[in-house]
Amino acid sequence: MTGRTTPSHAAPASDHETGLRVDELDFAGQFLLWGMRAWLTAFRQRQDSDGRDRPSAYRGIAGEGFLRAGVPQGMDLIDDIFSALAAAALRQIDVRCPRCAYVSPDEALLLGAVAASQRTQHGIAWSALTQLLPPTAARAALPSLISLAVLLRDAELTLKPLDAEKCAAPDLRIALGQANAVAPVH
Repeated sequence: MTGRTTPSHAAPASDHETGLRVDELDFAGQFLLWGMRAWLTAFRQRQDSDGRDRPSAYRGIAGEGFLRAGVPQGMDLIDDIFSALAAAALRQIDVRCPRCAYVSPDEALLLGAVAASQRTQHGIAWSALTQLLPPTAARAALPSLISLAVLLRDAELTLKPLDAEKCAAPDLRIALGQANAVAPVH
C-alpha cells in the first residue's frame, strides 16, 4: 500500500505529534480509526508473507471488534476503500500504527469523509476521496464509503464532525470548502 505508519523515531515531533489526539475523538471516531489502522496492519502482515491472505488477516485482527460493535459488514467496506487506496492512491497516504496517539491529516480526511456522509453531505466525501484517489478510483470507492457511513450511523456510531484546523488536515479543509461539490450517483 502507499500508506505508511510513522514510528516516533522516524518523524520529527513537529510532524508526528501535532494536531488532533486520538483520545479527543468520540467513540465512533476512535472505532473507525482503529478499523482503518487494523486494515493497514493486516496489509503489512500480508506483505511480510505470513501465508494468510489479507481478508483473513484483517478478520483475525479486527473481526471480534466489529462483531461486538454490531457492524461486521464494516470490515468489508473498509477493505473496499483501503484496497482502492492501496491500488490507486495519488500519493503516499499517512495511516499510522494502531498505538499512535495522534490522528494523521490523511486519517482525519477519511474520518471527515465518513462523518460528512453520515449527514448526507456526499459532496464533501467525494471531494475528500479525490484528494487521495484519481476520479475513477474515487468513484469506485465512494459507494463503500457511503455504505460504511450509513452502517455506522444506523448502529448509533455517528462521528462528530472534525475541526480541520485542529486536525492540521489541509485536505480536509479543502474538502469542507467544497461543500457544494456534487458526488457521482452510485
